[in-house]
Amino acid sequence: MDYKVDISKEAQIELGFADCFFRTKNLEREFLKGFGKQLQFLKTTPQSFQIKYQSIRILQFEKFNYAIHYVIKNNNVLILRILNQRKSF
Repeated sequence: MDYKVDISKEAQIELGFADCFFRTKNLEREFLKGFGKQLQFLKTTPQSFQIKYQSIRILQFEKFNYAIHYVIKNNNVLILRILNQRKSF
């Protein structure tokens, strides 16, 4: 069963910032391909990761230092944030 994946406004903004950053390094296509791969994984097996805090699970990108913070509600996955793991917040 595939889950429906939604992306919050904050996550869309963060994805845009990451896209711009990787465009300057000519890695935009590779980053977006990696993001697409993570989305496909979330559609099929979002419960593969344990809950880290407040019902939020974290999926790390394979090649880049980014992580997707998400929650599962019924058959929906909501991506809350797409964060650079090297930044301090």
